[in-house]
Amino acid sequence: MGLLSFLFGGCSNQSAPPSAPSPDAPVLKVAVFADGRLTVDGAAATIPSLQASLRALSAKHGVVWYYREAGQQAPPPIAMDVMKAVVEERLPIRLSSRPDYSDAIGSDGRPTTN
Repeated sequence: MGLLSFLFGGCSNQSAPPSAPSPDAPVLKVAVFADGRLTVDGAAATIPSLQASLRALSAKHGVVWYYREAGQQAPPPIAMDVMKAVVEERLPIRLSSRPDYSDAIGSDGRPTTN
């Protein structure tokens, strides 16, 4: 509940959102699988190793591309840990419904292809 409060908290005391990432910004590809596995740029990862990767990405003003297998089903517990780690680093995130990251989920909840 605390994360939801943070994500949806009032804007009056918050600064303006950061500008959109540059098209040539570094990208970190994060995938969460239905069985609870986590990969970062295709390699097996843990939450601590993800956090280190996100810190490095934040210093480079990068963006996270996120894919979750079986996105219409209940997420595995690690998915919330991944989202918390991204939010803590205040990184932009692009959601994808495809494991090759070839689409992005728009604000209307529908995928758009690149």
